[in-house]
Amino acid sequence: MAGQSEAYEAFFKEADVNGDGMLTFDELHSVLKKHGYNGPEAEIKAFFEAVDFTGDRKITLDEYMLAMGKIPTDYHKSALLRQLFTEFDKDGSGEIDKSELKAIFKEVGDVLSEEDANKIMQKADADGSGTINYEEFVKAIFS
Repeated sequence: MAGQSEAYEAFFKEADVNGDGMLTFDELHSVLKKHGYNGPEAEIKAFFEAVDFTGDRKITLDEYMLAMGKIPTDYHKSALLRQLFTEFDKDGSGEIDKSELKAIFKEVGDVLSEEDANKIMQKADADGSGTINYEEFVKAIFS
């Protein structure tokens, strides 16, 4: 099966015209058409959206290989959690503080009151540091 994985990687690299390690819908659509795909654009769009596990409108090689069944789902889940934590950690400190927590809620259109922010921080901040580290974040998500 190594040959099949290499073929998938080669296809991904061919589609990734700008070489940024991610596929946009246009890149995927273009390479599929180049390879003779004649189906409706809606099918490509549905595939793209299904494979874009993070919803960032780009498909990484990991997302693509997961969709093709070439990497284990546990690996991908871990990568998704790390990416989600990184998105919450606006200042890149490796910890989420209350202001970052409130900012992420605001981004998704939900205002988090000071009281609710305090409750979330108390529940998730196991070591009482006033911030949520990655391990606390994962534990909070799965508890």
